[in-house]
Amino acid sequence: MMQVIFAIFLAMVLGYLAQRTGLCLVRAVHELIARRPAFLLAILCCGFWYWLIVPFTGKEWIPFLANRFDGTIHFLVGGILFGLGAALNKGCSISTISKLASGHYYMLATVVGWIIGWLLLPVLTPAVSYRPIEPIYSPILPVLIPLLLVLFFSIIKTTPERRKLLFGVMFFGITASILTLIEPRWSPSQLLKDISYSVYHQDTDNWPALERYAVIAGLVTGMAIGARSRLSLRDFEFRLKQLLSHFFAGTVMGVGASLALGGNDSQLLITLPTFSPAGGVAVLFMIIGITTGLAMRKAYHRMLNKDKV
Repeated sequence: MMQVIFAIFLAMVLGYLAQRTGLCLVRAVHELIARRPAFLLAILCCGFWYWLIVPFTGKEWIPFLANRFDGTIHFLVGGILFGLGAALNKGCSISTISKLASGHYYMLATVVGWIIGWLLLPVLTPAVSYRPIEPIYSPILPVLIPLLLVLFFSIIKTTPERRKLLFGVMFFGITASILTLIEPRWSPSQLLKDISYSVYHQDTDNWPALERYAVIAGLVTGMAIGARSRLSLRDFEFRLKQLLSHFFAGTVMGVGASLALGGNDSQLLITLPTFSPAGGVAVLFMIIGITTGLAMRKAYHRMLNKDKV
C-alpha cells in the first residue's frame, strides 16, 4: 500500500512539473524550428535518468517491461501518423492531459479518438508482426554520456529563465524514472493501450489494475494544481467543429501509437531509454510528423488569410 501511495505522490509531482514547464513534444518542435533545440533535447533525455538512478536504489538492473524491437516500417509510419495527429491536436499525449486538467474539456474528444484509433488498427488491418531483439540489463555509457554533456552545454548557454525551465524538465525526467521503477506501465498512453486491447479482445482478466487508474488520477491532480489559470466548466463552451477536429486528431494519434506500440510519453520515457531501434525510429518520425503537420497548418492559415484579402 505504501508503494502505491508513493507512486501516486510521484505522479502528482510529475503532473505539476508537466504543467509548469509546458512539457509537450509539439512545443519542443516549435522551439526547434525557432532554433532553440535545448528544450527538445531535455525532453529526449528525460527517460535516460533511469540508468543513473538505479545504482542508488539497491535494485538489480531490470529491463523495462516494454520489449525492444527492430526499427521496422511500422514504427516509421506510426511515428509519422502520431506526429501529424499531435500537430493537429496542438498537443502530444502529456499536454493533452495537461490541457484537460486546465479546464479545456474539448480534449476529452482527443482521448476518445485515441482509444478508437487503438481499436481501429487491429480491426482494419491484418495482424502486424514485429522483430524483437535482446533486452539490455546495464547502461550504455558511451551513448548516455554524450547525451548528458550536450544537455549540460545547452543549459549553460541559455538565459537564467530558460535554464530554470530546462532544470524543471530534467527534474521531471528524474521523477518519471523513479516512478518507472515502481510502476513501469504508469504512462497515460500505456493505460489507454491496455484498455483498448482489453476491450478489443474482451479480456476482462487482464483489465488494468485499479492502482494504475489511481496513478493517472494523481497525475491529473498534479496538473490541475500546477495550472497557472484554469477555465471553469461554467465558462467553457463546446463547439462541434472543435470537438470533431480533436476527435479526428486523437484517432490519428491512436492509430499511430498502435502501430508504434506507444505514444510519445511511453516512447520517450520507457522505450527510447532501452536504446531500442524501434523507439529511436518512432521518436524521430514523430518529430518529422509534427514538423510536417505544423507546416501544413501554417500553409492552410496563410491560404485562408490570402482569400480574405
